[in-house]
Amino acid sequence: MGSGAAQDEKNLFGYLAREFETLGQRPLGEVDSLVLACLSYFRWPGDEVRGHEGAPVRDLFRAECFREMTQGLWDPDGLVRLLAAVAASPRFRDVRVCDYVDDFDESAEKQFSACTLRLPSGGAYLSFRGTDNTVVGWKEDFNMAFETGVPSQRAALAYLERVSPTVEGPLYLGGHSKGGNLAVYATARCPEAVAARIERSFSHDGPGFTEEALADDGWLDRSHLVSKTVPRSSVIGMLFERQEDYAVVASSTSGLMQHDPFSWVVEGTDFAYETGIGRGASFVDKTLNEWIASMTHAERAGFVDTLFSVIDAGGKDTFGELGDDWQSTVPAMLRELGALEPGQRAKITRALALLARSVMPDFELPQMPELEMPQLELPDFAALEQERMVPLGERMARLTGADDPSPR
Repeated sequence: MGSGAAQDEKNLFGYLAREFETLGQRPLGEVDSLVLACLSYFRWPGDEVRGHEGAPVRDLFRAECFREMTQGLWDPDGLVRLLAAVAASPRFRDVRVCDYVDDFDESAEKQFSACTLRLPSGGAYLSFRGTDNTVVGWKEDFNMAFETGVPSQRAALAYLERVSPTVEGPLYLGGHSKGGNLAVYATARCPEAVAARIERSFSHDGPGFTEEALADDGWLDRSHLVSKTVPRSSVIGMLFERQEDYAVVASSTSGLMQHDPFSWVVEGTDFAYETGIGRGASFVDKTLNEWIASMTHAERAGFVDTLFSVIDAGGKDTFGELGDDWQSTVPAMLRELGALEPGQRAKITRALALLARSVMPDFELPQMPELEMPQLELPDFAALEQERMVPLGERMARLTGADDPSPR
């Protein structure tokens, strides 16, 4: 794609191709944060990036490392294109990548990674990775439904406390998806001396928090530091009971695919904003959150373990591998699902139906022997309104079979 065409794109790539002001000339904003949040997805090569000095991001654009840097991630080609644009951008090419950590522990159900991006204008952006392609990473996300302080949240807080003394100037925190949740968690729980240095904590379509996770006054005292953005069809960013204030960003795609940061629409130096989330997304979000809230902690934990026992039956470590070998993995998972007792099976199929509806609102999961998939449909609002206008007596007569007792 030519440079002129790239400049015309209304997304992160177009922004990087046409905006040449340095961070010293124009302060860090929402779109800049999403760019820096996406850099946490890379598996940075070499030992230099693990130290406090790090390396300029432009020096890390290495073709021989692309496969290693994007292994197990959702959009390797998009990430490589992003790195090329960042390395060429006068706004970002002098950013230094340092204090890189990548901690994966299957037994602890932990997937955590972060890097510190030292800004040429002063200060640093602590960038937390979102969920990768691993089954373990996704299970940790689901564990947030019942556990206060999952391993990655505790790791994010420890990372902030360890790195902040090495940074001169203001601190910014941020991430996309689970990374946004980690940034907000660390902001809410860090010592007061660290919080006083935080300029802004960005959550780009990151999950919210249960009431138990942020029940203390510290969260309320620091909520003004949080800037949350979600796409119009957000599902991930609207999960769980307690939500920060948020702004709704336009996207060039639909459904759950709007979680893709490369689809978010950029106009000028800021996002294009919508007035609110879509009705379909609102229905799924409300249903999911009410369902989660209706379960006890023990029921939530049991549900997550059961759901992932079905996924683990596929015998793969990543969702990419599950999809690539679907002819063997899907039957194995369906056998595991069919072997569950009816109550558990109903809960798992309900969750699958909700998630399928979030991706494609008109999608119907196939009927399978012994499995009855729930039909989650919006009410016929026109019929409901028409029924509401019928006199109460006439409605009662329909139910009882009696003559209409209302006055003539």
